[in-house]
Amino acid sequence: MKNIMMLSALTGVLALTGCTTIKSVVGNDMSGTHEVQATNNNTAPVASKNGVLVDATNYMTLYTYDKDSMNKSDCGTACQVVWPIFQAPSNAKASGQFAAFKREDGKYQWAMNGKPLYFYANDTKMGDKDGDNKFDVWHVIPTK
Repeated sequence: MKNIMMLSALTGVLALTGCTTIKSVVGNDMSGTHEVQATNNNTAPVASKNGVLVDATNYMTLYTYDKDSMNKSDCGTACQVVWPIFQAPSNAKASGQFAAFKREDGKYQWAMNGKPLYFYANDTKMGDKDGDNKFDVWHVIPTK
């Protein structure tokens, strides 16, 4: 019964994301998370690379989701398998247009101008932007 429930949940995720294979859903990053923490002063660890916003540690592209509202993520547990949150420490300090907010699941997530920030699991190396305009609701953040 447990296996049937898991298969049903996976089928639902595949249907919602429009993907037909597990690799399309989770990509090569099997962890489902990108645990990038802040720098020593607990401000957002971001940088600009090739004209888009990236995390300052691994230089992976960051994205916003059109369905999010101000400091509130609409990307739940299943969504986060494909779109891991840009996690912040609980003592994160706001700096300019970047601030952290507490999610409903208790985690803290970085936001830019109130828009939560995410990674895309199918981006496997620096410079990848494979999630840009995915389903017309996921977007890179231009820095120029």
